[in-house]
Amino acid sequence: MKHPPLIMLPALGADSRLWQPVIDELGAEFECSVVRGEGQTIQAMADHVLSAAPNEFVLVGISMGGYVALEIALRKTGRVKALALFNTSAIAAPEDRRKNSQGLISLVNSGGFLEAITRTAPAVSRGIPEVQRVVEAMTEELGEQVFVDQQLAVMHRSDRRAELAAMDCPTLVVGAAEDIITPPALSEDLAGRLPDARFVLIHESGHFVPLEQPQAAATALQAFLRNHAEGSPQVVGR
Repeated sequence: MKHPPLIMLPALGADSRLWQPVIDELGAEFECSVVRGEGQTIQAMADHVLSAAPNEFVLVGISMGGYVALEIALRKTGRVKALALFNTSAIAAPEDRRKNSQGLISLVNSGGFLEAITRTAPAVSRGIPEVQRVVEAMTEELGEQVFVDQQLAVMHRSDRRAELAAMDCPTLVVGAAEDIITPPALSEDLAGRLPDARFVLIHESGHFVPLEQPQAAATALQAFLRNHAEGSPQVVGR
């Protein structure tokens, strides 16, 4: 059975390397492309993704990419056939996160880009050396301006929780048991507010599930998309 192409959106400071282990696990059954939204707002990033995406697709986003994916899905263009949200939430940035982003922007603007990377990479990688090396390389290669733009986007994002009941596409929500950036309770809350959602909790992983547990991530995606293709109803699972 042919599936719509998967458009996969990476997290803040990440590129296609974040999703590549999952793409490798999915194999030839799914056509996957990684698109990084550009701009200084979630809305601008969504515009960019839509301009690069095919007419119909499955949208997969992680963390900041999840905020962008939610923005696209809530526009109800009819183009998104299914949605998968990893390590993300529907809340606005809390005050402490906004202050943190502003501090990082100030640090970068004063010439401290590499120091900003050393501050952020351990949290998303849980200090796992092989994961942290990939995180640091992705962020550094994307560069200072992209880092600043993305910090601005996430710190000014809107609370979308009141809009979720009107979502019109089946959704997979994946949380990670050891995620300190987006605790799994936030992901489960997101799933619980959607009318047609399935929640999956992945153990022994932090914020970057695709790097830590690519097989589990791919398995969750495969099961969800195969069920969707067969027309099975989706329900929130715990």
